[in-house]
Amino acid sequence: MAVNKESNKYVIPDSAVLLDRSRGVFFLQWEELLRLRRTVLKTSHHDDIHDLRVATRRFRAAVELFYPFAPKGIKIELKKQIRKLTRALGDVRNIDEALLFFSERIKDDGIRKKLCQTLSGKRTGEVRSIQKKLIQFDSDNLDKPVREIIAGMDEKELSTRNRFSYLAYFSNTSIKLYLPIHQLLSTALTPENIVSRHNLRIAIKKWRYFLEIVSMILERDYSCLLEQLKEYQSVLGKMNDLYEFDTLIDENEFPDDERKHFREILAAENVILLDQLIELKRTKPLTYTFLI
Repeated sequence: MAVNKESNKYVIPDSAVLLDRSRGVFFLQWEELLRLRRTVLKTSHHDDIHDLRVATRRFRAAVELFYPFAPKGIKIELKKQIRKLTRALGDVRNIDEALLFFSERIKDDGIRKKLCQTLSGKRTGEVRSIQKKLIQFDSDNLDKPVREIIAGMDEKELSTRNRFSYLAYFSNTSIKLYLPIHQLLSTALTPENIVSRHNLRIAIKKWRYFLEIVSMILERDYSCLLEQLKEYQSVLGKMNDLYEFDTLIDENEFPDDERKHFREILAAENVILLDQLIELKRTKPLTYTFLI
């Protein structure tokens, strides 16, 4: 953190320093995505797939944040290709989470074994699909537009393209990302408002990724707020997983009594998670914070 040693106060770096850090952060996000892609090609491990999926989302957030320096066509193509990768990884991640979830909650050994065998067989096919898509992912071709965005991160381009203060841009972006969270927090607590909870989860995730990126550029400590956002995201993510698990049940043939049993487990878990979300809002309400 940039601190004035005499006053012990945070000193805002000039735009040249901030742009230099932005270049480094953007390239770091890209390099991490490529590293994890290579890892998943070797392992197809649950944790590696999850990490790569998160890396694709973080990089998309970085592309969105640094759009002023990207020609429109480059931005659209980058987001399109990375989104494809994110979606390709999602199905395996959902199967892995479903295996963990049901293995812990189904008491009947026969039913549990049958479900796990079904989902494991489905996972094998999805992993083959992922491997194919990861090989097809043209990282060499996408590296060029990434470097074009980085090359465009200079004070001249900032002035020519947008005529705004870099810090003001961060502040305005932060406010825009928080607003849907503020609007959705109340409606998301009503049991039937599944869509509101889904949208709240996405909104919190976007603000969190923004803060993670900007914290590295400004060298400010947002750890308390980030931990709070992670708590909300964790509960909302688990609730969204239940919806995905229900979809997996629909996609596979199970006897009616087993299907009913699975859904009873999902419904009971959803009640627990909703109570946790309500308690989280009561004890740790999300309020707007963004220090520069």
